[in-house]
Amino acid sequence: MRVDLHLHTNASDGQHTPSELVVLAQKFNIIAITDHDTTDGIAEAQEAARKIGSPQIIPGIEFSAEDDAGDVHMLGYFIDIQDAAFQAELQKFQNDRFTRGQRMVEKLAALGLPLDWNRIAALADGGSIGRPHIARAMVEAGYVETVREAFDRYIANDGIAYVARRRLSPEEAVHMIHAAKGVAVLAHPGLLPDPEAMVRRLIPYGLDGVEVTHPSNSESVRLQMRALAREFSLIMTGGSDFHGLAIKPDVRIGMETPPEGCVQALRQRAQRYATPKP
Repeated sequence: MRVDLHLHTNASDGQHTPSELVVLAQKFNIIAITDHDTTDGIAEAQEAARKIGSPQIIPGIEFSAEDDAGDVHMLGYFIDIQDAAFQAELQKFQNDRFTRGQRMVEKLAALGLPLDWNRIAALADGGSIGRPHIARAMVEAGYVETVREAFDRYIANDGIAYVARRRLSPEEAVHMIHAAKGVAVLAHPGLLPDPEAMVRRLIPYGLDGVEVTHPSNSESVRLQMRALAREFSLIMTGGSDFHGLAIKPDVRIGMETPPEGCVQALRQRAQRYATPKP
């Protein structure tokens, strides 16, 4: 089977609408929509997939959690997107993203790099405004040559125009995913300064899996995550982290795929959270 469990749409910071993404992935058997801090693109993707007959859509999310060491993203799979309490929390994140985006644009203007907010909103195309949209607007304005340069020089976590977001700990992200009947997986551990320490830290909080295959994971990280998965009976997942070639030119759908049996293991684990506790 052709599977990719880490894909983004323009509901968060991806290039393509959910329907466009489904068309791009129509030769795949299963994909997961894992937008940042929102599930707004899932229903559209599921409807588009229903019309063309493929692929199967796993409802997912990628929480932008962080700790003192920096970003610690958490993936959720088979979440209940109809859960009212869950959606209320996500709305708070979207409101924060909007305010944060405006503050970053204000800081850029103070640096002599004014941007048109309406253009940034247009690039988001109805989705939640994030740093990639600001970066793309900076490229269009000629301030930088690439999205990567915009991050590196201005809006990365240590950038001069950076504005911190509402803080969500990795432990809180795991809890929110479980509360929405989803399966919690540590995303791209290769981007963490000490991925093994993070896995061990989250085990007592119910971490379900680790993203073993990802473009940012070195071979040593993959071996390390496989060993930890065996030690703690974690589900090994994987995906491309596709955002669109205009945003990540070197990342294609399906360039990383999860280990065999991953989807079945995720589905079985999700049933555990979907079953009401006695």
